[in-house]
Amino acid sequence: MNRNILRWILAAVMILSLALTLSYPYSSSAELVAENGALPLSMKEGGMPWKEENWTFADEKKKEPLSYEDSTIKVTFEHGELAHRLPSGPYAGKSVKDETWVVRIKINHVSQLRTAFSRDNYTDSAAAPAAQIGKKKNAIVVMNGDFYKQSKDKGYTVRQGELIRAETNTPHNIIYDMLLIDSEGDFHAVYAATKEKIDAYVAENLTPEGRTILDTFNIGPVLVAYGEVQDVTQSQVAQYPGEGLFQWSTPIQRIAIVQTGHLEYAIVFVNGKGNRKSGVTMAEFAQFVAEQCPNAFLAYNLDGGGSANIAAHDKKLYDNSYLRDINDIIYFASAEGIEE
Repeated sequence: MNRNILRWILAAVMILSLALTLSYPYSSSAELVAENGALPLSMKEGGMPWKEENWTFADEKKKEPLSYEDSTIKVTFEHGELAHRLPSGPYAGKSVKDETWVVRIKINHVSQLRTAFSRDNYTDSAAAPAAQIGKKKNAIVVMNGDFYKQSKDKGYTVRQGELIRAETNTPHNIIYDMLLIDSEGDFHAVYAATKEKIDAYVAENLTPEGRTILDTFNIGPVLVAYGEVQDVTQSQVAQYPGEGLFQWSTPIQRIAIVQTGHLEYAIVFVNGKGNRKSGVTMAEFAQFVAEQCPNAFLAYNLDGGGSANIAAHDKKLYDNSYLRDINDIIYFASAEGIEE
């Protein structure tokens, strides 16, 4: 065969392969972990107990985690810092170095992406540290959820497939951008998520595929979509003077959950000291998340400030007295040992 023709054919195949990859956003080239059974779809039940010998540590004495791996889950921990100048607040212009954590997670089954309440009960508003809630659930890594019970019920709430609250009304009539996680573990954004918009989105995008809602979170905004940093000033919350000023332009502690592939996720966290002495604005955080997760299909901001909790190996990953107890968590767990 003529060499020029052969080169043309090879080039065409490569272009076609790239096009197919880009057109299916949840494809993944990473090797799948071993098959195993599913964990019970229940907020009251946790994952299988993790094994100490499966952990590696960057610092054995401090037990700073580096990785955890078994036949059903792989987790890696990246501890770093972000050097920048504060763009606003009482310390605007000050150079700071904020602690960062990026945790990358790969699971075998969607049931290993789990949620829980502090006392296994939606009506109980009791709060606790994320590490304490996660320990009861055998969490390998845990983060805070949203603020659905911070003052009173807020937002459309589904957890582990159970519809808990179908209303979307909130104080000041702010409608939040919602993260919807479907029954296959894929992320979706419903912007200014009224009940009508949520129902329409599910009917058009999930039901035809035989999917349902696994979990929802209300706070946002979407930070990154299909690898592109989003304009975080456009959400309805950003337009409200009080919350917009605090949530968007004030340097604080921040945390996000990211989908990077099918059943592949990341948690991105930037530490911050109280009194606005450090931390990042929402726009800075969106840029940092995009840099750390350039393959992000969807990155969603969760409750920041003192509510931003991240823990592993049954303890928080950072030192900060500016830490608030929380009502609910998102966590990842092992399914090793569950029978088919």
